[in-house]
Amino acid sequence: MATKKDVKYYMSLNWSYTIEQETHKGTHYYIIRVNELPGVCTDAETVEEGMREIRDAIAGAVRLYLKNKEPIPEPIKKEQFKGQIAYRTTSQRHYHVAKAAKVLHKSISKTIDDLIDAGLDRLSALPH
Repeated sequence: MATKKDVKYYMSLNWSYTIEQETHKGTHYYIIRVNELPGVCTDAETVEEGMREIRDAIAGAVRLYLKNKEPIPEPIKKEQFKGQIAYRTTSQRHYHVAKAAKVLHKSISKTIDDLIDAGLDRLSALPH
């Protein structure tokens, strides 16, 4: 049976958030963004308050998407991913990764995982 994708459906999804602490004129506050919904964010003095407020922002954004008959981005589901990626690269990059793996005494797959983790860590440190 198909699920009706209404506001209630979207509010039940497992959205992911980016939470940043900011300070302005000596006052600390938090900015909370919904990663899957560009532009949907709020700010609050506490994370708890912000998480309550962001739900209203999500509901408002969903209503606007539905009203305009626009596709609504949904969070990706972890269970959709099995850990198998077909990855093609240049022979030069393959050589460099194999060389790094040998120096690190790791498999090529583990070396690629470590390189991706390092890149993702750098990416998450960037301002959104």
